[in-house]
Amino acid sequence: MKAITFAYLHDKFRSIHPRTKKVQLNTVAGLLIKGGGMLISLLLVPLTIDYLSKETYGTWLTISSVVTMMSFLDIGIGNGLRNKFSEAVANKDTILARAYVSTSYSIFSAIQLLLITVFLCVCSFVPWSKVFNTKIDIHSLQLVIVLTVIALSIKLVLDIVSYILFALQETAKAGFITLLSNIIILLGTYILKYFTNGELTYLAAISAFTPVIVLMLSSIVLFRGELKKYRPSWQLVDLKHASSLLSIGYKFFVIQIAVIVIFYTDNLIITQLFGPAEVTVYNVAFRYFNSINTIFAIAIAPYWSAFTEAYVKGDMAWMKKTYNYLQKIWMGLFLAVVMMIIASNYIYYIWVGDRVTIPTQLNICIGLFVVISCWNNVTVAVINGLGKVRLQLYYSSFSAFINIPLGIILGKSMNMGSAGVILATGLSLLIGSVFGGIQAKKLISGKAKGIWNK
Repeated sequence: MKAITFAYLHDKFRSIHPRTKKVQLNTVAGLLIKGGGMLISLLLVPLTIDYLSKETYGTWLTISSVVTMMSFLDIGIGNGLRNKFSEAVANKDTILARAYVSTSYSIFSAIQLLLITVFLCVCSFVPWSKVFNTKIDIHSLQLVIVLTVIALSIKLVLDIVSYILFALQETAKAGFITLLSNIIILLGTYILKYFTNGELTYLAAISAFTPVIVLMLSSIVLFRGELKKYRPSWQLVDLKHASSLLSIGYKFFVIQIAVIVIFYTDNLIITQLFGPAEVTVYNVAFRYFNSINTIFAIAIAPYWSAFTEAYVKGDMAWMKKTYNYLQKIWMGLFLAVVMMIIASNYIYYIWVGDRVTIPTQLNICIGLFVVISCWNNVTVAVINGLGKVRLQLYYSSFSAFINIPLGIILGKSMNMGSAGVILATGLSLLIGSVFGGIQAKKLISGKAKGIWNK
């Protein structure tokens, strides 16, 4: 019976479409890797709170969120590269794929160098203590911000190798690079706790520059190994490819700005309205529920480039089958979030003890946000994979426009606190849920016309 069962499973696996097989293998590997990353992230929370204090930790979270907003300054080149590189690989045009990579590195480097120069010129004139609503020494605060900004700028350039791996549907390898960084950060934080006394500057240096070093070494290894045929070269830099990358990249650029406003301003709003300590409370709950969002994002990440490949090859049957499959996964995820809300207090007690207290209202609002966000990930995998992002550009911009004022109204005026801020984010995303769902269905069925097909 075992032999028959094994044979059946073996034949079943061999009968899976090669594209689906590659996606599923990367999804499983990515989930295992991300599981390790999530565990590290959870371990870091109580460790860092104890090292810095609740208020300083909230300030550090807010600084990280604000600096991360700089990621939109790639003007969409990363995602533009992902789509164009996928098309070149699907058409077996290695020279063009390599030219896209080379040009992306050169443009990206120039942008980040300009960014660092401008930032260093204006940094000393910004009232950082007021921006982050903190009493941390201004010189230490400014040094932390400068270190974080410079490290992120370098990381954005080095992250091009991650976009290449995404385009090749090798998301697990990109995830492993992140996991390795997180392991080193955890070990570094643990060492700091025992040999230093709550120095935010040390923590910032380890947290900001570890990913840079890991990405640099990973890029060297990958471009000398399995990515050798796509290795960048100055001889292949051609600015005529810039227009090709930016033709879709500028749309992703606007969408990225909208995404950053929607997803990364919550910490800043909360610290301004309720103080840095409330940021810590909010982030403990957010990390707990967002674990589902993270897992789902990892599971769905390979499908973006897979949809690109299928579209280039005209494989509509695979696209329809896969889209239906992703919708079913989302329905199971909804039930998982409900169970997480029910078990939340018990989990918090085991995880962070009595360091923070999480209101039930905040749990429910973050749970709702996660469900809406994950649905958007399903539709975006199709829309972005096919490059039909004009409509997404419009509704994401509107969502970003209403997110902050809605967060202030619900959070402060209606006395919902940080729960109101995340509820506003969820409600803003509902717009994309409706229009994105309609567009994805039209694209999959081949009935998209006009704005739905641009």
